[in-house]
Amino acid sequence: MISNMNEWTYDGYLDMIDMAMANDNDLYLRHDVDISIDKALQMAELESTRQFHSTYFILLSSPFYNALEAHNLEKIRMIRSLGMGIGLHYDLSINEQSLDMHVKEIIVQLGLMINHVGPIDAVTFHKPMLGQAPTTKLFQELFKEGVFSPTHADHHYISDSGHNWRENFVETIQENKKIHMNTHPEWYNDEAQSYEECLDGLKLDKSADKLIQVEKRSIREYQKRLV
Repeated sequence: MISNMNEWTYDGYLDMIDMAMANDNDLYLRHDVDISIDKALQMAELESTRQFHSTYFILLSSPFYNALEAHNLEKIRMIRSLGMGIGLHYDLSINEQSLDMHVKEIIVQLGLMINHVGPIDAVTFHKPMLGQAPTTKLFQELFKEGVFSPTHADHHYISDSGHNWRENFVETIQENKKIHMNTHPEWYNDEAQSYEECLDGLKLDKSADKLIQVEKRSIREYQKRLV
């Protein structure tokens, strides 16, 4: 858990970055956009006021938004115009595919993103603890195709997956000079909220609201694995 700061708020997020910068940490800032393009744009607008640079990874197979709809593509372009990087977030569990097929599918999805929004910084993987985890072989094959995946082996990885920080942020930045920080925009608001409140507050349509209930069960399962 994060200590000594108002976690899950925009101010708390900015405090984390400020603290790491004051400590002269080497930060790689990343956002996995699992549920809401709107929340991603809000976070990008916030970061731009402080001249932070993050990379936003877009999930083309998200059940909650269609990244290729015109209004969502415009929002992704707006995120880029604010000085942010755009990447592809890929779900290995969408199909039971061979290594070669996953590589081909990633190349296809990258092509779609590049065609619509321009250069893509990298690819990351969706819910590896709950779905199918990427293998070293997959990383190697993607690298051969010129596809970068920001594993940052020399960076200490921290994430707020499942609305849960598994370690003390203050201790982490003090003990590790290089940090790979992965956050999810849907967890942050002006005032701190539980993950249920964050998800309900997105006010999605009825079909998506049903999927939100599935997402809540998925998060509960994830959090049980961390105990």
